[in-house]
Amino acid sequence: MMRPITLRPLPSLNRVARASFRSADAVGTLLLAFTLASAAHAFQAPAAGDLGYDIYDIVVNQGVKGPLGFVGGVAAFLFGVSRLFSNIMIGIPTIVAAVCLIRADSILQTFGLIV
Repeated sequence: MMRPITLRPLPSLNRVARASFRSADAVGTLLLAFTLASAAHAFQAPAAGDLGYDIYDIVVNQGVKGPLGFVGGVAAFLFGVSRLFSNIMIGIPTIVAAVCLIRADSILQTFGLIV
């Protein structure tokens, strides 16, 4: 004796469309990032008297490259080392961030900035 065939409903189109748009968004964002990265130019510090030099001087020269940035970087480094043995997932990124804070001016000039 044959059993009757039962038809199952098709998956809703909302689920199918949602999944494809997520991957399309990721691909579009990746392509946009590569396009912008290829157009990057090296960042040069503004000269004295240029627009924005006062803000650059306070934030970068006196803050990040000055004693405040150094003390903050060393404190973050020591915190990362202390967390390294108890929670490695907190320790390693904290140490990397501390090194980036100490060397922020050279990292900025190395990576470049779209101007």
